[in-house]
Amino acid sequence: MLPTIPPLSNIVVMKYASRKFIDLIQGATSKWANWDPPREITVGDYGMIINETGEFDWEGNIYSPDFQEKLKSSKYKFDIDLTDSTLHPKEQEGGDDQFIVKSWGVTTKEVNASTNVGVPGAANVALEVNFQFDGTKPAAVLVMHKPRYSSLPNDERIIRLLKAMADTLKGKYIVTEVVTCAAYMMHLSDKKAEKFSVTLKATGPVTPAVNAGGAAGFHLVFRSYLWLKKPRAKFWEWPFGHRGDENTIDAIDRWEDVDPPWDPLDDEGEEDEIYDAEMHW
Repeated sequence: MLPTIPPLSNIVVMKYASRKFIDLIQGATSKWANWDPPREITVGDYGMIINETGEFDWEGNIYSPDFQEKLKSSKYKFDIDLTDSTLHPKEQEGGDDQFIVKSWGVTTKEVNASTNVGVPGAANVALEVNFQFDGTKPAAVLVMHKPRYSSLPNDERIIRLLKAMADTLKGKYIVTEVVTCAAYMMHLSDKKAEKFSVTLKATGPVTPAVNAGGAAGFHLVFRSYLWLKKPRAKFWEWPFGHRGDENTIDAIDRWEDVDPPWDPLDDEGEEDEIYDAEMHW
């Protein structure tokens, strides 16, 4: 049976609801929510942010055959084989049953995770979360059940490969980590106080190798949360950099977070015009 997924609770009709939701999550965490979780976004993707919606505009992936062909034609000849398993994205199960991301003005009151075996060989896995919104301003929350993390390996060979493809990658944002989950809930609230409870359920077979609370039987994967990064400005100055930079200042974990490309947003998700004293002189 497929997971029971509550729909996006978008009570407020906003012209730029997706951008407002993404902006609220990014402002609280420096990370990016995926407004369309069933859409496939994977580690190694590169592209830009669509200003009007806040969504990721995919242009390619460093692990794709097309990228590999471009690498072969690069003037910098590196013998780097991305089929090498040590260069593949690193997979890791989340330590908790839930991963909750929320903006300011949202309080988590209680979290319960339970497993009820109703019939032999099957388990009903449920996650219940109670939330309270203080109503002082719009707020957003994202709940993920059974999170799994995938990240770009912090390997100097990856750094050299990226530097060799400056013509393709310079100025782009790179997905360095993705959190996937078996079930999710997204909520965007307007300026009103409210309380609600969310229950995520999924039924799947229990096998000897899989815990009843695991992801056995989940047939859908939702990509709800991602890290968008950009190398420091000097990353591209020399294709090879100074020897050792790959492990120090050029390392992926030293890259910069991606800031929103839009001006501060109002409650409706529209850009507030920034008053420039010099322009009004």
